[in-house]
Amino acid sequence: MENTLPTITYNLSNSSSEKYRSIEVNGEIIHWIEDIDKFYKLFGYSQSMKKAGVLPQEFILDEFTSSREYDFTVCMQIQIIEYLRINSHAFLLKYGNQCEEWLSALEEIRAFNPSVCATCKIRPFCCG
Repeated sequence: MENTLPTITYNLSNSSSEKYRSIEVNGEIIHWIEDIDKFYKLFGYSQSMKKAGVLPQEFILDEFTSSREYDFTVCMQIQIIEYLRINSHAFLLKYGNQCEEWLSALEEIRAFNPSVCATCKIRPFCCG
């Protein structure tokens, strides 16, 4: 059996969407985010950033997805899976047996680069 990595997305950019505050695995809503601040903290977004007027989605876009030499998508997926393992009973029921396989596969894909990791905002939570 071949290990297929999931497509995991979260929906926090449009508060008028019916999917707002959801996390989807392969297009299926598996979890509703109760504490948005706790979720954004996974990516290094802090209360001081919030007080300074930095928008979380802009922070994530700027920090992890645009204008970077390194693609942090895999790192973000690892963090979301860990979040779901802790916060989503539905996720564990449906995907609990696959989590370790997914995390192992993602770790293999992630190219550990100490100089890049040293500047990453996920680092305190990711590879400590």
